[in-house]
Amino acid sequence: MPEGERRDEHDYTYRDVDNYKARELREKLNEQDFVFAPGLYHALDARLAEMTGHDAAYMSGYSTVLGQFGFSDLEIVDMTEMVENAKRIVEATDLPVVADCDTGYGGIHNVRRAVREYEKAGVAAVHIEDQVTPKRCGHIAGKQIVDRDTAKGRFSAAVDAKQDEDTIIIARTDAYGSANGDWEEHLERGRMYADAGVDIVWPEMPDPSREDAVEYAETIHETHPDLKLAFNYSSSFKWSEQEDALTFQELGDLGYKYIFITLFGLHAGAHKVYEDFKNLAENNEQAQWDLEQDYIGHPTESHHELSNTDRYQEIETEFDPAAKERIEESEGFGGEDGH
Repeated sequence: MPEGERRDEHDYTYRDVDNYKARELREKLNEQDFVFAPGLYHALDARLAEMTGHDAAYMSGYSTVLGQFGFSDLEIVDMTEMVENAKRIVEATDLPVVADCDTGYGGIHNVRRAVREYEKAGVAAVHIEDQVTPKRCGHIAGKQIVDRDTAKGRFSAAVDAKQDEDTIIIARTDAYGSANGDWEEHLERGRMYADAGVDIVWPEMPDPSREDAVEYAETIHETHPDLKLAFNYSSSFKWSEQEDALTFQELGDLGYKYIFITLFGLHAGAHKVYEDFKNLAENNEQAQWDLEQDYIGHPTESHHELSNTDRYQEIETEFDPAAKERIEESEGFGGEDGH
């Protein structure tokens, strides 16, 4: 299709999107044993993921609705709010960003619009699930999946809506563990979604069973040997208590090429903030002194450096003739004291 031309004259929402981050993510998925992305929900976490050497950043739905709104993961937050959060995350990092698209937020037209809005925001990949809407976290009881025809239409519409062929569509099935599904349906849904043209199938698992993960991968690869799978190394499970917990490398070898921990950033942050806030409530200024012992000399020490304040000052002095003198003659970061 010629650059900038719609698929048809009435496809008014189509835009010529160059999803170069999706191409980067595809290359990693094809070349690496696996791609890992930590679950996160805000821009600073995405920047920290990049600073610490991760392959990608994952805007987790549960992390977003809990971290940004204080809600449970019950599809209370709408598409516009999710896309806006994704846009902030994309703008904060050079990593490819994978985003939670829930059920697509309604019918076929909603799914198509959601895919395109995420593409316009710069997201490399979206995952959509086959639950009824409003959905719920895969580890909250009460899940129910839509019928096969509805699910097939949902994922086919998502694939067709892409404005750049490199945009990655991940299909999640919640059949196993839902009120109206089972293991065989879990497998059949994966095959069906692969045939609909999705790039990756994510079989959500209700527990950390090694046997289930192995069986799913081996069985589906009998009919779809090249299919890439996704694995949620879920924060709902106590992996450290498993006698023979799966490793990322083992999962990659099984064909789970995209691996993520949905709430890693939220749990890591909540635990640390809770402990420090508790110390602050009990010990007043001593808590600040204690915290300084943790972060002074650490890569996260300077909030000015984390926010790239020096770059903003460079731009300011380039376009505002008086800015350089004003900065040099005042105190603060970039000024006389250099802090």
